[in-house]
Order: sequence, then C-alpha cells, then structure tokens
Amino acid sequence: MKNLSLKVSLIILSYVILIVLIILSYISIVPEENLLVLENKTPLVKKIENKFGAKDDSIYKILEKPKSIEHLIEDQLIEEKKQINTKKNINNYILQLASFRDKNKSKKTSEKISKIDFFKNEKIDLNIREIRLKNNIIYYRVVTVNSFSFKKANSHCEILKKKKINCIVIKE
Repeated sequence: MKNLSLKVSLIILSYVILIVLIILSYISIVPEENLLVLENKTPLVKKIENKFGAKDDSIYKILEKPKSIEHLIEDQLIEEKKQINTKKNINNYILQLASFRDKNKSKKTSEKISKIDFFKNEKIDLNIREIRLKNNIIYYRVVTVNSFSFKKANSHCEILKKKKINCIVIKE
C-alpha cells in the first residue's frame, strides 16, 4: 500500500510540474500588451540623386556621341569576319583511320577502306599524310580529305568503330 501511495503521489507531482511548465512557457512566448517595443522610425539608408547635367565636355556627352558611318561599317565588317571565322572553325575535324611506318601498307589500307561504303549519304575520300616526328621517324597516316564538325566526326567514328575499324578525331 505504501508503494502504491508513493507511485500515485509521484504521478500527481509530475502532472503538476508539467502544468506549471506549460503556464510558464505560455507566459514567456505570448507578450504582454503593455510591453515596450523599440522601432526605428527613420530610414537607415538615404538615397541621393545625381544632379549632374549633360554639359558640353562632360563624360556623359562623350559617351553619348553617335558613331560615324565609317565606324558603323567597320564594326559590321568585323562582325561578319567573326561569323565567317566561327563557321570555318565548325568544320575543321578530320578522321584518322590508320597510321603505319610503311607507305605501301598505308596505301593498301586506304584502298580497302575506300572500297567499303560505310556512310550511305556521304562519299568520304581518304588521303595519306606523311608525318615526321621529332626523332625523324616517319609515319604515313590514312586520314579523310573531308572535314567535319566535331559532333559529326564523332558520330562517323562511332560507326567505324562498330565495323571494327579504329578511328581518331583530329583537329585540322
């Protein structure tokens, strides 16, 4: 019986403590009506208007001067040259299909590959390039004459690799 009364008293005490804590938390969270609140009534940043006018020799007048016709034509020509250069750079990749030290072996390989029609829509011509390395070793590379964009060169190379022909994309 003694244990039972101890248990009941502990439970009642814990509930009383819980209710006191709830009341204290409510008081601390909900502010009172007569509580003083500090507010800043003046703005922290002040906006200043620029009152400089467009005078004859001011920087504003210099920047606003219209360009002459010669400058406009020059700018247009420069822009067209840039566009032409970017178009040239688009198709400047070739495919290397083989590389040998023996020139005859390169010719035979070139002829074999030329006979097989890998690309139905395009005719790809092959050429043999002589490449000298720094140590005077000469390689004869079988490369395409046609130039491609990087994306198209990679797709052609993938087709050749599926046919078990090694291929490297080279920037011309």
